[in-house]
Amino acid sequence: MRILAALVLFAGAASAQTVSKVELHACGVYERKVQGREDDAQSASGKRTIVDHRLVEETLRVPPRAGVSFGCQVTLQGTGEQAEFVAVLRLPRSQLSGSQAYRIGEPGYIGYTLRSAEPGPWTLEIWVGERKLAEKTFTSE
Repeated sequence: MRILAALVLFAGAASAQTVSKVELHACGVYERKVQGREDDAQSASGKRTIVDHRLVEETLRVPPRAGVSFGCQVTLQGTGEQAEFVAVLRLPRSQLSGSQAYRIGEPGYIGYTLRSAEPGPWTLEIWVGERKLAEKTFTSE
């Protein structure tokens, strides 16, 4: 599965759409493998890193080690070709957010790689407009 690693939680564009439901599935610990870099005019650097993610273990418990990646597959249900949403990751001491666009009905990956061994809840939320349509909490202890 290809993913942009240039941003922690990605940026994208959208077209007209209606999202009725967001499914979070295959949540757990992932292995990351960098596939290469390619040009991206929308990126601040002009490049983006392409990363494959492979589910290692489906779980909501994350080992508290720097470098451990975790997340979920996200599938948007609704009308239109693609839809924009905001992914919010609530960390033990702060939060990260970023917008992303995925094709309706096709799964995409949203996740995070631990930078330290800090324990605590890590909550992933998916927002479309003012509506929170999905949430999953991971525990690192």
